[in-house]
Amino acid sequence: MEQKDITRDKTERGAPIVPQIKICGITSEAEAEYLNESKVDYAGFVFFEKSKRNISLEKAEKIFKYLSPDIKKVAVMVSPDTEMISRLNETGFDIVQIHGEMNDQILEAVDKPVWRALNLKGLSELDKDETDNGPGKRWRDLSEKIKGLVLDAPNYGSGMTFDWSEASKISDFLKENLEGRKFILAGGLNSGNVSEGIRIFSPDIVDVSSGVEGEKGKDRRKVEEFVKAVRSLDIE
Repeated sequence: MEQKDITRDKTERGAPIVPQIKICGITSEAEAEYLNESKVDYAGFVFFEKSKRNISLEKAEKIFKYLSPDIKKVAVMVSPDTEMISRLNETGFDIVQIHGEMNDQILEAVDKPVWRALNLKGLSELDKDETDNGPGKRWRDLSEKIKGLVLDAPNYGSGMTFDWSEASKISDFLKENLEGRKFILAGGLNSGNVSEGIRIFSPDIVDVSSGVEGEKGKDRRKVEEFVKAVRSLDIE
């Protein structure tokens, strides 16, 4: 993997730093407490019926009461419609993370900062897919409302990484598309590989879900181990 190119690109955007942490797929008050204890930066709530971490807006708002005010709340959606966006606008979410389709109507309707997510095997897909709904098209139509770019695995919530061997191509892509936006690294991260992911890609934020799961939702020990792996990393 061409780690050196990625590090240089990050340095051009600013001195390499330990990234912020997002724990995604929160479904209970107990999990909110785990995040408070570890002082993470973002909590993700999933609104996608096919996900085992799917939650209702009403349940999410109840969990908000247990979450530290220092932790920003991210609504994670897949191809939302304007009705869902309208309901979301009335909640206390800080950020909307959108996977799948996202047309102009959605961007006009949302009144919160947006993180645009791309689920892909590798960035080579950007070169060959220029259709209206393809990843190439989705990434090139970037609105000013989009404040972050999320690179995720091909299947949302799969616990798998995308192709990290394309590090050099990803470096070029970020250089062309970030323009002051945050870069969020997601897809298959856990306490065992997050250090490598940070050293290769130098993200602003690391995003984990399956990697801190236990038998019944998020596992306190795995959350602690993930946070420790990120914050103990010697970037230099």
